[in-house]
Amino acid sequence: MNTEVVDPMIDESIEDTIDERRKPSVEDEKQLSILFGTYADIMFILLPFFVVAIFKLWQSDIKSILTSYDLSMAAAILGGLALVKFVVGLLIDPKMLQYKERMVFLIAGTVFLVVVPGLLFAILVMLADPVPQFAMFVQPLLLVMGVVAYSGAVVSTNALLNKKE
Repeated sequence: MNTEVVDPMIDESIEDTIDERRKPSVEDEKQLSILFGTYADIMFILLPFFVVAIFKLWQSDIKSILTSYDLSMAAAILGGLALVKFVVGLLIDPKMLQYKERMVFLIAGTVFLVVVPGLLFAILVMLADPVPQFAMFVQPLLLVMGVVAYSGAVVSTNALLNKKE
C-alpha cells in the first residue's frame, strides 16, 4: 500500500512547465508561416502537372505518367525557382553578402543536381522513341530533388537572414 503524500505544488509546477513548452515563440510562428508559404508555392507550381497526370492516368496507365517529360519539367521549374530564391536572398539584405560563398555553392549545386538534369531528361524523353525504363525512376527522383531544392532555398535563406551573430 502506497502511503506517500504528494505535494500539490509539484503538480502545478509541472503543468506550468508543460504549458510553457507548448507555447510557440514568435520566431517559431514566423518559420512555420514561411514553410506554409513555401509548400503553398510548391503545390501551386505542381498543380498543372498534377492535372495532366490525372488526365493521363484516366486515359492509360501510370507508366505513361512516369515516361513523359512532365516530371522533369516540373523539377527544372522548381530548381529554377530555387535559384531565384537564392539570388533574391543574396540581394535582399546586405548582411547576406557575408554568406556569398555558401549561396554560390547552393546555387551551383541546384544547377548541377536539379536544373540541368531536369531539362536534359525532358529533352531526352521527348526525343526517345521507346523511353528507357530507368527514366521511370530518375524523373520522380528529380522531382523530389526539385521540391527539396526549392524548400531548402527558402529555409536556408531565411535561416541565414535570421542567424544570430
